[in-house]
Amino acid sequence: MGLGDILSKSFSYPLSDLTKYLMVGIGIIICDLDASLGEILGPNHFIVIIAFIIAVLFSFVMAGYSVNVTKRGIDNSNDIPSFDFKDNFIDGLKLFVVFVVYFIIPTIITIALLIVFGLIGTGFRQVLGSLGIWAVLAVIIFIIFGIFAIIAQARYSISRSIGDAINIGEVVEDVKRIGILKIILFVIVESILLIVYALILGVVTVVPTIGTMIADVIFGGFLVLFINYGVGLLYSE
Repeated sequence: MGLGDILSKSFSYPLSDLTKYLMVGIGIIICDLDASLGEILGPNHFIVIIAFIIAVLFSFVMAGYSVNVTKRGIDNSNDIPSFDFKDNFIDGLKLFVVFVVYFIIPTIITIALLIVFGLIGTGFRQVLGSLGIWAVLAVIIFIIFGIFAIIAQARYSISRSIGDAINIGEVVEDVKRIGILKIILFVIVESILLIVYALILGVVTVVPTIGTMIADVIFGGFLVLFINYGVGLLYSE
C-alpha cells in the first residue's frame, strides 16, 4: 500500500462511524477539561484541580484507546473501536512506560553529548559552534527515537507486551521493512496536521471554552483516529 493510499484510508476512517467519532472528540474534551474550566473559574480553583486529575487519568484512557485504533489499522479494519475504560487505562499506562523508555535513551545520549561538546569548546565562538552541532545531533537523535516509538506502539498493539515494544532490534528491522522514507513522510503529514490543529485552537479561543470544545470534538477526535489508524496501516506494510 502506497503512502497516498494510507493517507486516503486514514482520512476516511473517522467518517466511517460518526457516533464513535463524536465519542472520541468528547474524550479529547475530557483530557482538556482543566484548561476549559480554568478559563472560567481560574487556574487555582479546587474544581479545576479536580478536573486536572480527571484529565490526567483520562489521558491514559485515550492513549490506550489509541492502541486499539492502531490495531484496527494493522488489521485493515474500518471498524472504530468502542471505549473499554479499564483495559484502555491499563494499555495507556503500559504505553506510557514504552514511550518513557524510548525518550529516556535519547535524553541520556544528548546530555552526554552536551558534556562532551562543552568540554571541547574552550572559547566563546568554539562553545557556540559546539552547541550548534550538539543541537543538530540532538534533534536527529530525538527524531530517530520518535520513529522507533511510533513503531513500538504498533508492536504493542499486537502483543500487548512492553518487552516486545521495547525490543529495539526488532523495531529497527520493522523500520527497514516499512521503509524509513515512507515513515518520515507520514510523520511530516502528521506534524502538519498537528500544527493546523494548534492554529485552529489559537483562533477558536476567541470564543473561550465553547470554541475549544468544538475544536476538540471536530479536529481533536479526527486526529486521534487519523494518526493512530495510519500508524497501523503503515505497520501492516
